[in-house]
Amino acid sequence: MEIRSSRPLPRPALYLAGAALLTLVCVHVVPGSGGVHPVRDLMSEYPVRTVEAGVAYTLALLGANVAVVLLGAHWVRDGLLRSRPVATTLLALWCVSLLGLTVFLKDPAGSAATWYGTVHLVCTVVNFVSLPALCALLWWRHRGEDRWRAHATTVGVVAGLIVACVVPFAVVLLARSEPGTLSDGALGLVERCVVVLDVVAIAALARWSRAGDGPVDPAEPERAQATRKRTKSTMSSSTMSG
Repeated sequence: MEIRSSRPLPRPALYLAGAALLTLVCVHVVPGSGGVHPVRDLMSEYPVRTVEAGVAYTLALLGANVAVVLLGAHWVRDGLLRSRPVATTLLALWCVSLLGLTVFLKDPAGSAATWYGTVHLVCTVVNFVSLPALCALLWWRHRGEDRWRAHATTVGVVAGLIVACVVPFAVVLLARSEPGTLSDGALGLVERCVVVLDVVAIAALARWSRAGDGPVDPAEPERAQATRKRTKSTMSSSTMSG
């Protein structure tokens, strides 16, 4: 399979991603942080508990979302996702679900279920599934290519690690476990592990794209060959007419 030459990644995406990561780190290390425990509580508690930490958390998610959208547009046009509609759809689902997590807040602990809390839960599931599915798809398609085997293996391993974190998280979240179980102890830590692995996955995809910017349209060589044949045919006809 032919591979396009490397092109620089969009700088605004890199700046936004860096700012989003720095903001998330600051939200976690600032004393108090609205009373959200950096391990036990879910990250989506920040906008529910306090305005200051909630605004910073929301801006970080929005910045990360825009950064991935810019990277995705680059990959679709020139890189990894060129002529890959399924992979492009998975990345789009990840971005849309992340926006949903930003706009629709979770239901506060102990409160009655609301429609926006349900939307938040659905977005959480979609967000947790779409990115590892994208990584697994790219790994499957390129695992046998010598030039891209290392990159494919990297995103495949990251996809497996994300799934390993998502499964217990989903089981506990959907089962609504009683206090004293994982939901009362390390559920927030598991969520943060997923977030870190998501960052690693995006970075691995960006590195892969920078190394060679994904496959070209498989039909492009055939179209080029057909164009050459038509050109030769036209030239031959002109020569015979002359």
